Amino acid sequence: MNFSNLIKSIEDFFTERRLLYTILGLILIVFIAILVFSEGYSGGADSLTHYRFARWAFSKPEFFLDHWAKPVFTLLSAPFALLGFKSFQLFNVLIGIASGYIAYLVAKELKMKSPLLAIVICCFTPVFMINLFSGLTEILFAFTAILTSYLLIKGKYVWGAIVVSFLPLIRTEGIVLLPIYGYFLIHKKHYRELTFMLTGFVFYSLVGFISGKGIFWLITEMPYTGATDIYGKGSLLQFAKRSPGFFGIPNEIFFVTGLVAGLTLYFREKKEYSKEFLLVVMPFLTYFIAHSISWWSGVGSSLGLSRYMAAIVPFMAVMATRGLYLFAKMFLIIFKIEWIRVLALIIGVASVTHIPFVLQNYPIALDTASKTIKSTSEWIKQEKLDSAKIYYTDPIFFYFHDINPFDNQKSQSSFTNSVNPAEGLTNGDILVYDEHFSPIAGINFSKMVTNDELELLRVIDPVTPTTVFQRPYKVAVFRKIEKDSAIVGKNLSIINGEGKVFNTIYSYDFDKTVYEPELDYIGSSKIHPNKYLRIKHSREYFLTNDFKLDSISFYSPFELQVEMKLFLKTSDEKLKYKFEVFKNSKKIISKSFDIEIPINSNPEEWNNIRFKIIIPEVDSTEGLSIKTSLWNKKRGDYLVDDYKINYRVQ
Repeated sequence: MNFSNLIKSIEDFFTERRLLYTILGLILIVFIAILVFSEGYSGGADSLTHYRFARWAFSKPEFFLDHWAKPVFTLLSAPFALLGFKSFQLFNVLIGIASGYIAYLVAKELKMKSPLLAIVICCFTPVFMINLFSGLTEILFAFTAILTSYLLIKGKYVWGAIVVSFLPLIRTEGIVLLPIYGYFLIHKKHYRELTFMLTGFVFYSLVGFISGKGIFWLITEMPYTGATDIYGKGSLLQFAKRSPGFFGIPNEIFFVTGLVAGLTLYFREKKEYSKEFLLVVMPFLTYFIAHSISWWSGVGSSLGLSRYMAAIVPFMAVMATRGLYLFAKMFLIIFKIEWIRVLALIIGVASVTHIPFVLQNYPIALDTASKTIKSTSEWIKQEKLDSAKIYYTDPIFFYFHDINPFDNQKSQSSFTNSVNPAEGLTNGDILVYDEHFSPIAGINFSKMVTNDELELLRVIDPVTPTTVFQRPYKVAVFRKIEKDSAIVGKNLSIINGEGKVFNTIYSYDFDKTVYEPELDYIGSSKIHPNKYLRIKHSREYFLTNDFKLDSISFYSPFELQVEMKLFLKTSDEKLKYKFEVFKNSKKIISKSFDIEIPINSNPEEWNNIRFKIIIPEVDSTEGLSIKTSLWNKKRGDYLVDDYKINYRVQ
């Protein structure tokens, strides 16, 4: 049997139905494995805030009508949330796979070749796949939108109008798609069905009214009314420029190919292509353009987040299906050999499926802030401080501390008084300050440190330095005490790191002590007479040092402290710091992070930089070594002086 006959026999065995079940089964197995083995999740604090609403909705029915949490999302996800956060994430996984299935049905109804490709493209688009492992609303929005298109393509106009009426109750921007679907009904002369597009609004307005809200509560309680200075704004083309990162380059190529081919068909046979144009192309473009304008203008409270684009991936997948098929067919036309077409199709599918694993590490690890909150919770339990009432502001704290966030006897998700957090508290109460949400709540860290009724117990730094709103991220634990004038001094000594002792491993001032491998990059000038290291855009790594741990004794957990003076010659790019840990020459850890410049620093002056790196994985010295370097990933230009690497010994 020759290769072509083998390919044909395989195609004969795998009927479309068998292949459909195989694809869906494999995707489900892969995604559940990722879910089970992932310690982290995507979506940040918003995911756990949605989980909090859904998890306790049955005991607090008012959550089913919370506008921010989105009523339809809360209603459908609440049964899953009862079984825990993993089960809550499973809801999105199942809905996401269902979205891919509906995209396949849409492609099939539009008579596209190889419609099964839509499932693969949809599920493995990077921004879509990562958001499956979240508690966010984008995936349910994607499912509802593509389901609406499918129902209307099938001629089920009443059901399509009813389903789309609930879209704004899943994500507010669903409003921008209503005119598209409304126009389609008008175009098809189904005027009566237009009234069913009010179903969701009318239903929830009446339910809210019966529950004691105003009849127009969906309008009056709109949560997204924040000012531009809170939500920000940016470039009109931001989503277009960043699209390769969240759609993936192969998907973009197939999408553009499919779109152009479809539009060509539209100009030749408008009637044949009108359904696809109105129910697939237009929802995608309208949503994409609306978010671009919202971020550019500052209207609509857009944060400019890539995750928003997950909501329209099924539409993109349908269009990309045609593009991927044409990609494979091109090889058949050129070589006139069927197995080459199949091989091209396999290569195309492989390029789609591997991209999300290149852009994101799976299973998903906890992000830096979540790790720090988790460490804080573990320390509080270790020190037996959890018997006291705990006040916190980060909405994810309840999850890592495993508490009911609505049991006000045990905890409170806000401080009683943001100006004076100690006011109204009982001695022994614990306050958890975090650098993200506490300042948003109006709480000033410096005032807490100098409050003579608050004892600073510990500052928990992230494992790798990170910033939020251009401030170094940290978490601090305070305890309410009787007034004590001496406590302020104790608090300040903890902040200043008194009692910590560091030894220096490497030190370069570039005048007396230089880094020999980079002598050609050391210089000075009239403005800066002291010698310094020039980091040039022509090279990627500088100041690479490595040292073995078997010859030193250190304080556990292993802590590095890096100091330097940094002069920015390029202001739009950030220099990175990279460290790697090796055990018997095998790399076991590799991490990098941006070196942040202090807020309001003068770009024409030297900046004093100091940061710590905590490496809890280093719990012994045998066979271990650490390699550090300045990583000029974006190829900028900088000057470095007085560079030191220290490690903690006490």
